Amino acid sequence: METSELFSQKEIDQAIETTIDYVDRQFDYCQLISLGYAGDDEDWFDSWAEQYGADQVIILTSSFRVDENATQTGFEPGATHTGWHWILTRKGSGKWTVSGYGY
Repeated sequence: METSELFSQKEIDQAIETTIDYVDRQFDYCQLISLGYAGDDEDWFDSWAEQYGADQVIILTSSFRVDENATQTGFEPGATHTGWHWILTRKGSGKWTVSGYGY
């Protein structure tokens, strides 16, 4: 995925790990295929930071596959989704939190 002039690789990796943990807990019917940094877009980040009242925002992009038996999830069973965004926020240099997701 993308490299960043805004975030260190460690910060990006921490955001990725936070998202993987979130998906494992909240989207257990989905299998991540790819997950990475969406790229530096300060205007986009600032807009989301203002909306969420956060100091910093990082956005990841992913693709995932929905389990064939996941009929009550709002996703089509067996479908693959690409370009799905994860919006993570933090205050200061604190931990990343998944605050939003979607297209």
